[in-house]
Amino acid sequence: MYKVLIISTSFDEQKMIEEIAQHHNPGGLSIETTASFAQESVWWATSGPDLLIIRLPEDELLQGYFYTKLRRDVPKQQKMILLTTSITTSLMQLSVEYLKVRMLKTPIEGFLLFQTVEDSLREYEVGKQQIHPRYLTDVSVDVRSDFKEGINKGTMKNLSMSGAYFESTESRFPIKINDLVHLTLSMNVGKQYVFDAKIVWIKEIRAGSFGYGVTFVNKEDVYNNLLKGF
Repeated sequence: MYKVLIISTSFDEQKMIEEIAQHHNPGGLSIETTASFAQESVWWATSGPDLLIIRLPEDELLQGYFYTKLRRDVPKQQKMILLTTSITTSLMQLSVEYLKVRMLKTPIEGFLLFQTVEDSLREYEVGKQQIHPRYLTDVSVDVRSDFKEGINKGTMKNLSMSGAYFESTESRFPIKINDLVHLTLSMNVGKQYVFDAKIVWIKEIRAGSFGYGVTFVNKEDVYNNLLKGF
């Protein structure tokens, strides 16, 4: 049984996970919620949970306290899910210091939270673990190519500092591994973000629907530009 600790001022996250876990993973999780984040470093080292979920406060000063607390007391190998209203540069800088981090933008749907818990607890073979923390999204994306006509519309499901993953049911032009594409995201009304990426893998999700893994061509410029939209 995996031990999950949630640091939050409400029991909403625990209730969402437990409601779905009773059908998909009964007896597999032991979940505790506390509003306190005062545990000492020795506690984290000896009695820490298998997975830590933190609902970050919206107040910037309180966020700063949480970041300081994490860096000072929580081991770098601690698996975490961070729930936040916005992704900031400070948060991304913090997240890359830890072995396995997922970031979810609130409000969050229960099944997605449960899926993220399951994924965070999954053990990968050596060499297959994800290097960069992922930010899970559900954002519309237009896919274009300089060498092919048309636009494929899809949904970006997650992104990291190195790349992204999107799904699409459209095939106005064929997409192949190693293709260079332009991805256009509409983050807010009147704001669009365009960046270049390379297709590194493709998988069929179901009939007529495919998932695409991409790596950013210019990682620093792309990521810094995209980050401004969150």
